[in-house]
Amino acid sequence: MKSLNRSSTVSAPRTGTSPRASMSRRLLATGALFCIGIMPLSACSLFNPPLERDESVHAIFDAEQDIVKMPLDDYLYYERGTHYEYTAFQIAMKQCYAEHGQSYTDPDQAPQSESAPRGDPGRMYGPWNVEYAKKYGFQKRDPNAKAPISVTPGASLSPEERLIIECEDKARETLDAAVPEGKRPENDVQSTYSRISTEAVNAVYGSKLHRELEEKWKQCVSNRGLTPIKAGAVAEESPLNEQLSKNGGFNEPASEEEIRIATIQAECNQQVGMSQQLYDLEAQYQMPLIRKYQSQLEQDRKAERERDEKFKQYVLEHQ
Repeated sequence: MKSLNRSSTVSAPRTGTSPRASMSRRLLATGALFCIGIMPLSACSLFNPPLERDESVHAIFDAEQDIVKMPLDDYLYYERGTHYEYTAFQIAMKQCYAEHGQSYTDPDQAPQSESAPRGDPGRMYGPWNVEYAKKYGFQKRDPNAKAPISVTPGASLSPEERLIIECEDKARETLDAAVPEGKRPENDVQSTYSRISTEAVNAVYGSKLHRELEEKWKQCVSNRGLTPIKAGAVAEESPLNEQLSKNGGFNEPASEEEIRIATIQAECNQQVGMSQQLYDLEAQYQMPLIRKYQSQLEQDRKAERERDEKFKQYVLEHQ
C-alpha cells in the first residue's frame, strides 16, 4: 500500500524492487509536482529548457519482475551487490538493539545481488501491471517484514518505536565517529543523477501528453465506479490506508477490495497506455541529458563508490 513512513537515512541502491528505490522516485516526483505547481517550468529548470528528446529511446517494462528499466539506471552507484555504508548502518543498528537486550531485523530489503533485476517498480503513474495487481493489489507483501513506523508529531510512541528512533540516531553517531571520512558534507549538493531524473520527470508532468493521458485514465476509472484524484490515484485508496494503519496490517495479504481497486487502475492504465507512454517520454528526456553530462555522471558514481568503500573496513571488523 502506498504510505509515507519514517525510515533510516541510509538509502539502498535502486535495484530490483527495493522500497528505498521506489521512495526516492516518489520524492523526485513530489519535487517535480511542487515545482510545476508553484512556478513556471522554465523557472524551475536545472538545465537549459526546452529539453531535447530522443524519440528512439523507450522504457523497458518487465511484467514478470514488476519493474521498469530506464536509461539512467545504467549510472546507479551500486551494482555489484556491495553497499558498505548500508551494511555498516545495519550492523550499528543490531549492536544498539543488542545493548537493549533486543534483536534487530532489517525492515527493508537487503541490497540486491549482482544477478538481481535492475529497475524501478514504476508506480509514478499508478499500477500498470495487471496480473501483478490481480495477485497482490498495490504491492507484494513480505509476511516477515515489520510494518512501517509513521511518526505523528505530538503522538505518544510505543517502546518499540522509541527504540528504533533511539538506535537510528545512535547508529548514525557511531558511524560518524568510526568512519569520519565517510560522512557527507552538510552542504552536499544534489547529484547529477538526481538532477537529470528530476528534470526529466518535470518535463513529463508539464507535457501535453501527460494531461491528455491523465484525462483518459480518469474517465476510464470513473466509468468503472472509482473516484479519480490524479493520474494513478483514486479516492478509494484512502480508507484502505487508514484501515491498514489502524490494524497494523501493512504486511497482511491484500484484501479483495484492494485487489479490485488496484486491478481497475492497472487495466485502465494499460487501456490508455499511460505508464508506457509517460515512462517512454521520461526516458526520451533522460537520454540527451545523459549524453551531455555523461562524464559528470561517471565522476559522481566513482566518487560515491570511493566514499562507500571507506565503510568496508568497519563492515569487515564488525560482521
